[in-house]
Amino acid sequence: MLSSFARRPLRATRVVRTATAAAASSSSSTSKPIDTKWSELAKKQLKGKDPESLRWTTPEGITLKPIYTAADLEGLPVDGELPGVAPFTRGPYPTMYAHRPWTIRQYAGFSTVEKSNEFYRANIKAGQQGLSVAFDLATHRGYDSDNERVSGDVGMAGVAIDSIEDMKILFDGIPLDKMSVSMTMNGAVIPVMAMVRYS
Repeated sequence: MLSSFARRPLRATRVVRTATAAAASSSSSTSKPIDTKWSELAKKQLKGKDPESLRWTTPEGITLKPIYTAADLEGLPVDGELPGVAPFTRGPYPTMYAHRPWTIRQYAGFSTVEKSNEFYRANIKAGQQGLSVAFDLATHRGYDSDNERVSGDVGMAGVAIDSIEDMKILFDGIPLDKMSVSMTMNGAVIPVMAMVRYS
């Protein structure tokens, strides 16, 4: 089963930061001046425009600087935080990308399940580390390929999936226990995920 960041428990003793607290810590960091050396370099690239103009405010009212340095951490409760430990500010896994590099995947799926499977296997052989499945327009909308309402959408922009058997063929010969699979899906997500689970 794929690991999920959402399933990682928070420590019971940890006080969860509220949006107000986050905004307060952000504002203390934001009030600090922008690094002068960077500011000079940025001003040249911006053709004389003041780099301070690159500050922006999120919908939550948190103002963000265009660059942050170690000086921005002064006074913040970040000492001793580690990757793999709540609140996961340094990542959800202990070794992060030192142990396992970023997953390289190509968003792909076209024509038939056989053709898509052939393409996935060729990419994996060439070094691709994960799959990103593109479904056709009919599948996205929850229609079977033989439905006359979607006759022009079958195999367009992705692979057509109509059954568990299609899903079995799509992933045939692919070591799903060793690689992650990303899927872009709209309204038909529940039946499609059920097909993945039981294929």
